[in-house]
Order: sequence, then C-alpha cells, then structure tokens
Amino acid sequence: MDELIAKIGNDSTLMFTGAISLVVLLFIVLVVVVSSMRVKTYKERFLNVQIDNQEKEKLIAELQKELQVLKIKNAQNEQELQQFAQTKEKLGLTEEALQVSQKEANAFEKLQSQTKSKFEHTENMYEKLQSEHKSLQERLESLNEENSKLRVNNARLLMKLETEARFASQLNNRFSEQNGKENS
Repeated sequence: MDELIAKIGNDSTLMFTGAISLVVLLFIVLVVVVSSMRVKTYKERFLNVQIDNQEKEKLIAELQKELQVLKIKNAQNEQELQQFAQTKEKLGLTEEALQVSQKEANAFEKLQSQTKSKFEHTENMYEKLQSEHKSLQERLESLNEENSKLRVNNARLLMKLETEARFASQLNNRFSEQNGKENS
C-alpha cells in the first residue's frame, strides 16, 4: 500500500484521479450514510405511522363502538320521544275530556243546587201541609164528636118529637072523641 501511495504521489493524473475517486467514494459513502439515515428516519416514521395507525384503528374501533351505543341510545330516545308525543296527545285528549267533565260537573252542581232548593221548598211545604193536615184532622175529630153529639141529640129530639106526636095524637083523638060526644 505504501508503494501505491508513492506511485500516486509521483503521478499527478493518478493523484487527481485518486482524489476524484476519493471524493466520489466519500460522496458515495456520504450518500449511503445520508440514505441510510433517511431510511432509518423513514423507517422510524413508518413505524411511528404504523403505531399511530394502530392507535387510530383502536380509537376508530372505540369510536365505532361508541357510535353504535349512541345509535342505540338515539333509537331509544326517538322511541321515548314518540311515546312522549303519544302521551302528550293522550294528555291533550284527557284534558279535553276533563274540561267536558268539569262542565258536566258544573251543570250537575247547578242542577243539584236547584234540586236542593226545590227539595227544601218541598220539605217546607210538606211541613206546612203536615201541620195543616194535623189541624184538619183535629178539626175533623172535633166535628165528628160534635156530629156524634148532634146525632145523639137529634135522636133524642126525634124520640121526644115522636112522643109528643103520639101524645098530641092521643090528645087529638080524645078531643075528637069528646067533640064527637058533645056533637052527638
């Protein structure tokens, strides 16, 4: 190798060619080193991208699971919303029915009040009529007693009248007999 260096040192063309070869060799080494560094960097980036992609795939899988859960919850919420709408509609109908029932109840209360008033009036009339009936019954009893007394009195008077009529008849007969005897 020393010999080659001595030979190259004596020959300028060779030296120039050796220098160029050395520069080219250095350039090639530099390119290889830079390329290997780039390859290493790209490899690291590729690995990082792969790791990132795996993490992203996991994140995507988790997000898809969450999306499925949210879709299920959304479906449940939509179903609950439909049920709520139906319940709201039923509530509206129930409120309408309640208003109708309230109107009917008010009408019944008014009718009840009128009926109660009529009933109280009827009770008062009943009490008056009962009182009047009682006084009329007492008067009837009194009149019946008086009638009974008058009948008894009438019967007595009739008997007395009959007795007096018989007596008058007997007197008439005697008077006629006496007048007939005197006239004869």
